[in-house]
Amino acid sequence: MKMASSPTKASDLQARRHRILACVDLSPFTDVCLAYAISLARALQSELTLTHVMQPRHEHAGRPHTDALDWEISRQQARAHLERLEEKAAQALGRPVDARLEQGYPAERIVELEREIHADLTVLGSHGESGATVWELGSTVQKVIAVSRGSVFVAHAASAAPIATSPQRILVPLDGSQRTEWVLPTAARLARAYRAELILVHVIQEQLPTSVLHATEDLELARQLASHLEVSAKTYLEGLRAGLVHDGTVVRTVVVRHAKQRRAIIDVAKHEHADFIIVAAHGAACDRDCTHGSVTEYLVTHSVVPVLMLQDLPEAELHRIDFGEVLAPPPRASYPPEPT
Repeated sequence: MKMASSPTKASDLQARRHRILACVDLSPFTDVCLAYAISLARALQSELTLTHVMQPRHEHAGRPHTDALDWEISRQQARAHLERLEEKAAQALGRPVDARLEQGYPAERIVELEREIHADLTVLGSHGESGATVWELGSTVQKVIAVSRGSVFVAHAASAAPIATSPQRILVPLDGSQRTEWVLPTAARLARAYRAELILVHVIQEQLPTSVLHATEDLELARQLASHLEVSAKTYLEGLRAGLVHDGTVVRTVVVRHAKQRRAIIDVAKHEHADFIIVAAHGAACDRDCTHGSVTEYLVTHSVVPVLMLQDLPEAELHRIDFGEVLAPPPRASYPPEPT
């Protein structure tokens, strides 16, 4: 059996988490994304880079043969929009903000830029200029999450921008492993910065009757085990709470029993009116061949509540992951906005 390696020390990663890449566009949703990026940069004392990626001219706005003049006008409009967002972010943070107007296929260019500027956290809106669809996430966001080696924050289009500046409740799902506990220092830091309540959640999985689990005595054993684990989980969370409260963090614990662990976390987030969820990329059953685990992927994909996914695998292990054909190719073009 292949053993999962221990996560890198949180203090080491926090020491080098110094740049946030915020992906903005021309959609109404970009204000939500920018508000979260500013809020996170302020709380984590991070440098902030804004980027807007324009499609290649021959594919701009879905028209295969866009006139060169029309495309240049669109580029100038995008540059002016990005500069306005840059000024807004700089005023909010009280320090300079970088801005990059890029050309290329959005998902590919975002991933390449993330690696180029050594961004530790990428902030994305759940949907782009095409708007919300029947899918939970836009295609660009899904592609970025699939190959990004860093931490990712996804702000859903339904999120209220004013909440981003002053969240009141932050939800942290824990499965009892050191990997999920690894996010606690960052979560506590954000909670103290926002003066928000930190809600620690553990889900006890209820066993449903099946063709294998159907005998009365077996079902009773499963029920007894769930009850025992519920008591242990409360003790476990209270131990974590005691340490966090000692550092001045306001903490509450929640233990729930549910047949579907992933769905339960989303339900608790809605019930508790959480402003966002902080989750480790991997849990107890860490698969080092994937950038993130199935529970984390489900939360990022299905949660309407914004999700901050913190990458727990060290850079050396991430570089060994074979992305195959989904690996973003070299950037097709790149240019920063011209100075006014």
